[in-house]
Amino acid sequence: MEENHKLTLYVSYYLSRFNEEGLSNLGYSTWNDAFDDIAEKLNVKKHSVKNWRDEFDPIHGHRAGWYQRPMSPSRVRVVRALEGLEEEEIRSLVVDILNNSIKQDTDNLEELLKVVSDGDKKGNSSFILRGPTGRKAEEYFIKHHKQYAEPIGGTLTDTRDKGCGYDFEIKTTESYYVEVKGLAEESGGVLFTNKEWESAKQAQDKYYLAIVSKINTTPEIKFIQNPASILNPKKNIVTTIQIQWSVSANELNQ
Repeated sequence: MEENHKLTLYVSYYLSRFNEEGLSNLGYSTWNDAFDDIAEKLNVKKHSVKNWRDEFDPIHGHRAGWYQRPMSPSRVRVVRALEGLEEEEIRSLVVDILNNSIKQDTDNLEELLKVVSDGDKKGNSSFILRGPTGRKAEEYFIKHHKQYAEPIGGTLTDTRDKGCGYDFEIKTTESYYVEVKGLAEESGGVLFTNKEWESAKQAQDKYYLAIVSKINTTPEIKFIQNPASILNPKKNIVTTIQIQWSVSANELNQ
């Protein structure tokens, strides 16, 4: 894959994840304007920018995306590298790419290209992202628990924004934890973060994995209690991009 194509993947990921907000924050009025400008600045084809944005859509749920097929390794690497960053952080990276200043920073450019290159191999990724695995599945679980009190009755607390290693806590006389994963089809693979998997191992029988399948048509939910004792996942060690600002010793001594 050519260098400019690899950099375009980062821009496409941003557009998919932040959608209309990202479009506006980059100063574009319409998607057509964005595709035209990005294609010109990065010397890629206009339809490539749109297609690559659409490839990331299955994990963000804004459009149907290309959920029918496995996500290629290079795209998976970009997702994993950027998923922990906030909008402003990724936007600063995208702006550097679009104004070409990233090419003046050879060390950071090398890191960005390496992330894509490490996953730019033939074959499919180690897991398949089949559909929106976020809000739709989580909202379905909230409604399901209210109606059926599964997997256990009690007070449901939303912990999605707390980085706990689970999406919801259910309080009875004790606390139970639920991690929700969504699939667009009837079956497919899911991805745990390291924190989620460690939380599952620690909580044991008090931890439930809720899998919501066929999320876009006729949702069905399945619960797996103590998934760490039942499932045998493959551990993946990946490079995660972090944006830091370094100050030299000379600068500090002035």
